Formats: sequence, structure tokens, C-alpha cells
Amino acid sequence: MKIERQPLDLLKQIADASNEAVKKRTTNKDLKTDWSGIGFSLCGQQMVAPMGQVVEIINSPNYNFIPRTKQWVLGLANIRGRMLPIYDIEHYFGSKLAGNRARHRVLIVESEHIYAGLLVSNVFGLKHFSSNSFKQAYSGSGDAFASCIDSTGNDGHSDWLRFQIPLLTQAPEFMDAGLQISSHTAA
Repeated sequence: MKIERQPLDLLKQIADASNEAVKKRTTNKDLKTDWSGIGFSLCGQQMVAPMGQVVEIINSPNYNFIPRTKQWVLGLANIRGRMLPIYDIEHYFGSKLAGNRARHRVLIVESEHIYAGLLVSNVFGLKHFSSNSFKQAYSGSGDAFASCIDSTGNDGHSDWLRFQIPLLTQAPEFMDAGLQISSHTAA
């Protein structure tokens, strides 16, 4: 585009170029529907949780131990004035956190019935998939986390398991985080 020295000619050229760009731009019908989620590592597997299920990702905070809770309950952290229970979700599923501790992250989840931090080995960030990526059913029924997976998919580079956090947080085993004290040990 040759730029003229006269201001009105320059404005006309910009307007014409803008109108041409509008005519050539992609319409909403041309865009494929994408699905986005938060990618993370759990028990050595690549997982992705739907965007609305994770409200924040933070480094592992300092927390205070809570007595008489199951081993996978790490403690309570104060996050901007709110008490956040921190759960070692890898331990909950019978595994151990992997890799460098500096890479461990907490996925904060919040719904009407729970506010919790799920400690995982690694977070890969925002992952994008085509709308038809997650059509395959999950066949790993022997995996400890199988009850939280609704499908498998591929982002064009590798396979991912779609993890539904509400399936975890509504599970009776997860909600029952306290140790059962037998009547023989109570004094």
C-alpha cells in the first residue's frame, strides 16, 4: 500500500484497506468449535480438566497439619483470607507426587459444596482440543482414577484423559477425609 502525503488520501486508503480486511475475515460459521481445559499430570498420566472446574492454579502454599485426617489430607492453607484444605490427590489415588517439588502445583476448585486445593505433580497450562477430540470412552477401568475420567482425546500431539473434578469432589470416599476412631482407642 503506497502512502500518500495528503491526510485525506491517507485516511481513505486506511478505510479502504480496513473494508477489504472485513470482507476477507473469517465468519463464525468458518471457525471450528474448540474445547479448552487445564492440563496436568496425575499418577503419571496426562489429564485435562474443563476450564470452569479449576478456578486458580497456585504454587504449593504453606499449610498447617490437620489432626485425625487421612494421610492424603495435607492441611489447611490461608489463601487471601480463606481457609483452603490441601489434598495430595496423587496419594488419594494410591500414587506419589513425581518429579521436582518446585513443579508441584495446586489446582483450586470451587463449587457450591466445596473449596479445595488439589496438589498434583505438574501443570501443563491451557490445552486446546478440537470439538470432536473427546469422543472416545475411557477403557482403563482398573485405574484408581477411572471413576473421574469421562473420555480420552488427542490434541494432535498426544493422548489426554478428561478428568471431571466434580466426580472426585462428590465421591463419598473423598468427602470422608477424617480418620475413623475406633471405640477401643477413645479414652
